[in-house]
Amino acid sequence: MSAELMRDIVAGFARSDLRPLLDALHDDVVWKSASRHGGPFSFDGEHRNRAGVREVLSNIAKDYTFHRMEPKEVVAADDVVWGCFDVALSYDAKGKGIDPVPVAFEVAIRWRMKDGKIIEHQAFFDTAHLLMKQKEAQA
Repeated sequence: MSAELMRDIVAGFARSDLRPLLDALHDDVVWKSASRHGGPFSFDGEHRNRAGVREVLSNIAKDYTFHRMEPKEVVAADDVVWGCFDVALSYDAKGKGIDPVPVAFEVAIRWRMKDGKIIEHQAFFDTAHLLMKQKEAQA
């Protein structure tokens, strides 16, 4: 069930539909970014509850457009779900006059579930690669 939920939510991302994700969030969700201690990304840090997740998703949408997020592997055991995905997006910081720069990488996502909802989200990816692409766009 949880593995299928992750597949459904990622399929929603491909359609620019965040409703499946928002519907699956526990009221006490904690969203952890791959860039957790401040830095050059608009999505860094730890975000709590549904309002915090909406805020971080809004920040992501300001700088990035997702084109593809395809599952390579999704596994679930007890209350934990892991997924590995191929991601293609554009860094296209809206309002900054930057030409979009394509970025491709793998991302791993770990969810901890509670009562059938996502209580903890954590993503892992090559932040250095993304930062290099952003600097390339700004040059």
